[in-house]
Amino acid sequence: MKPVSRPAFAFMQSDQQMNNRTPFFQTTRREVYCFADTLPLCDALLSAGAKVIQLRHKKLDDAAFLRLAAEMADRVRRYPGAVLIVNDRVSAALAVRADGIHIGQEDADCRDVLRRVPPTMMVGVSVDTVDQALAAEAAGAHYLGAGAVFATPTKKDARVIGLDGLRAITAAVKVPVVAIGGISLDNIREVAAAGARYFAIISQINQAADLAGRLAAFNDRLERPEGGAR
Repeated sequence: MKPVSRPAFAFMQSDQQMNNRTPFFQTTRREVYCFADTLPLCDALLSAGAKVIQLRHKKLDDAAFLRLAAEMADRVRRYPGAVLIVNDRVSAALAVRADGIHIGQEDADCRDVLRRVPPTMMVGVSVDTVDQALAAEAAGAHYLGAGAVFATPTKKDARVIGLDGLRAITAAVKVPVVAIGGISLDNIREVAAAGARYFAIISQINQAADLAGRLAAFNDRLERPEGGAR
């Protein structure tokens, strides 16, 4: 990656000032996991109350991605309790001191990533089988992204594991599981009942006419599951 000028505001925190975010993903909470690939979308999600923002942008070159990641990290740090997860690009996550890095099965090896990142940085791994989930957990992943639970227009070639596949993964591991793929207001309670603790939602929120209202509706479904309290 070629060196690029870094916005000074994005690197003001010392190592001592950085929060240890690795306990963020827990099995005792439920949270919507959001995605942003632009600063306006990041701002809108944070203003609406999002606590997890993943930066995923496949088309930017390394320099442009790093600039975006630095600016997005600054935005997220303005909101107490919010975290920024960088998708795939470990070097960028390290450069901007992101709260976490998420990798897929075809990306860097989880053990190698864990050796590269500081203990304050969370590492998540995408899985779609129990074997993959167990391997990622054994390697030290802090959380798993499991799916696609349902077919999704966001990633049309994704393998669909269904609720049974999600349930098998959540039952096999102790680390928190983020469900992804086709999650909607109509099915999120079923996904929660299958053991997921976090819910990765892209188009259902990002493309809503009332983004804040849609995020609130998802949170309401999680806070008031059918048949009992949260």
